[in-house]
Amino acid sequence: MGIPYNSTVFPNLAGHLFQGGASVGLQRIKSLIEKKCSPNIREFLCRVYLPECSPSGKPVIPSWEMCQEAHDGCSSMMSSLGFKWESSLNCSKFEAGTIDRIKEIANDKSAFWFGTGVKSLCSKERPTFACKMNRFPSQTDSIISRFGGSIDISGVDRLMKIQYTYENGTVNACKNDFSLPGGSLEVDPLSPTVNHGWQLRNLPAMKWTAAPSDYFTLVLYDIGFTYLHALYVNIPGNNITKADEVHQYRGPGNPTDVANPYVYLLYKQHGHLQLTDPLRQSLNKKPLETLHNESNFYDLKSISWVRVSADPFSIGRLEKEHQVNNCPLLVSEALQHQDRPFLPHNFNLNMSVDVTYSPSAITFTSCCKTYAYRETSLELNPIGNMTVKTAHVRSSIMPSVTLTKQDPYFRANKFSDDELYSLIMVDPDVPIFYKVASNSHPLIHWMVINIPRGNVNDGVTVREYRGPQPSSGVHTYYFLLYLQSSRISPSVISNYTTSCTRCLFDINCFTTDHGLKLTGATWFRAEYDEYVRHQRVDESGKDEAAECAKEPQYPQSCSGVSIPHIIG
Repeated sequence: MGIPYNSTVFPNLAGHLFQGGASVGLQRIKSLIEKKCSPNIREFLCRVYLPECSPSGKPVIPSWEMCQEAHDGCSSMMSSLGFKWESSLNCSKFEAGTIDRIKEIANDKSAFWFGTGVKSLCSKERPTFACKMNRFPSQTDSIISRFGGSIDISGVDRLMKIQYTYENGTVNACKNDFSLPGGSLEVDPLSPTVNHGWQLRNLPAMKWTAAPSDYFTLVLYDIGFTYLHALYVNIPGNNITKADEVHQYRGPGNPTDVANPYVYLLYKQHGHLQLTDPLRQSLNKKPLETLHNESNFYDLKSISWVRVSADPFSIGRLEKEHQVNNCPLLVSEALQHQDRPFLPHNFNLNMSVDVTYSPSAITFTSCCKTYAYRETSLELNPIGNMTVKTAHVRSSIMPSVTLTKQDPYFRANKFSDDELYSLIMVDPDVPIFYKVASNSHPLIHWMVINIPRGNVNDGVTVREYRGPQPSSGVHTYYFLLYLQSSRISPSVISNYTTSCTRCLFDINCFTTDHGLKLTGATWFRAEYDEYVRHQRVDESGKDEAAECAKEPQYPQSCSGVSIPHIIG
């Protein structure tokens, strides 16, 4: 079965004393694994029949949620094979163990990003966005300690079944549309699986053990970044649709790439609660303190959580609400798919580099055809791998660059006086036989150093902007933003190029020697087109017949009157 561990323990949960019996039991229902009737069926059966040993020597048992998912997906198939869902696989037997394990993890200061790993995660060398959002940077927390003593889990005695169903759809984030799939998931606090905001955007179906006469309060809380996401009181039994809504459900929307827990808390009430305006306000402002101190509530009866990291849905939602700029995360993911030797092996961009061109109208002749480009404006879209016309980004059209930090928007444009940046635009796709660039030593198209306060116009331009002029095929032009460790002398740039001051730029040596850290990027693609031919013939004196040889209707088009081709 390809089990990825080599130590187990007997007797197992199926009652087998030795491995032989366990193997026979597994063999009977091997087809369940082969048919993949449930996503976790293999892991579930292995934990029942051949459990892995934990570091403490105890078997790693399946959770109640894992068992329920396996049962729901596979019990009918087992019946069709002539077997019943065995008593050894009864999910109720895993409930007590699951509750105990949930309590252990809730108190474990190494279980989540804000625990013992927070120091390395938030090191000065490469702090993640989550560190900027952390309201308690000096603390090392478990889930329980992060609540500040406002909850007590000693009375937890039941599990919640939390089921999400989500449809496929399209969301917009950072100027791009993303198609996201549909599906369903069941929350399992013991699972390391990381989910996303798109999956959790709607109120889930929930069940727990309760008498019809019981009343409950449910809280959903972002414990990592300390935000309330839902609060319902007077839930009769386990029917949340009949509850009084204090804080409408807002699905988890973690904007960071760190797996962050969102915690579900279930309180049993003394009875039906009179929801006065003062109590409603108190629950909204200080939900956990109020629940802890309010005499109408019993101890906490159930706790669960789901791990969530950023996705286009959560990034786009917070962008639209003008709360947080996390477009650098999506740009990072797009850039990591590009195999370029001048990119660091591990990088996390934390700046948006927004480049806008506003080209004026232009008319020119290329291969005896007249082209008329209208005035326009275009913003680069690196995630969409944007292709532009070279006339729109020509040398006479200076790009406008705006730098925005990966931060809440109220401070995303704030820069300290000692922050300096370098912006370098390069083309690594020039054919090597031209001897002006290579994949590792690109051609410089623009270079500005010592940029203060995030204002590119106030930096020192050491290589003036030069528009693309790809000689053949498609070239990618990168704008790379680096955080400087100190001021750079303009005179040193020539040490990293040939006598041609833009050619074969040793970008890796330059960034290493000066301690530069890649913090932002954008790019566009351009190809050999009519404006490039115009430049090469009319401005550089290249042979027109050679440049236009592959153009349709050339040279016949030179004999008549050219009707302008309108572009833009």
